[in-house]
Amino acid sequence: MGLSSRIALTALLVGLSVSTASAQNAAEADTVAKQVAGTWKNPAGGACETAYFKVGERTKTARGEDAMVGTVSDAGMVVPGQLIVRGARIGQFINTMTDKVIFIFEPKEGNKLTLTPMGPPVLSWKEVTLDLCPGSRP
Repeated sequence: MGLSSRIALTALLVGLSVSTASAQNAAEADTVAKQVAGTWKNPAGGACETAYFKVGERTKTARGEDAMVGTVSDAGMVVPGQLIVRGARIGQFINTMTDKVIFIFEPKEGNKLTLTPMGPPVLSWKEVTLDLCPGSRP
C-alpha cells in the first residue's frame, strides 16, 4: 500500500470515528436532558407548585455547549441559570452572566436528582436530593 493510500485510509478512519463520537455525544445530551427534565421538589417539605428546581427548553451556553434553561428556588431566593447537558462541564448549572458554576447536578435512580452548591450565591445552601414531581416531564 502506497503512502497516499495509507493517508487516505487514515483520513477515512478518523472521519468515521469523529462522526461516531459526535453521534454518541448527541445521544448523551439527549439522555441527560431526559433525566433532568421536569419539575423537582425538595422531599423535606417541598411542594411541586413551588418547585425547588424547574428546567425548561434546550439552549446553548456562551461557549456553545448544549444546555437547558432552569431555575433553582429555596427560601424565597430564585437562581436562574443553564444546566449543561453535553461536554466537559456536563452536570454543571452555571450563571449565564459570569459563565461560572453555581451547582453540580447528579441524576440518581428512582427519579431523584442531587444538587450540590458550588458557587455564589448559594455557597451557604446544603446539598439536597430532589424528587421528580409526578406528571411534570414532557
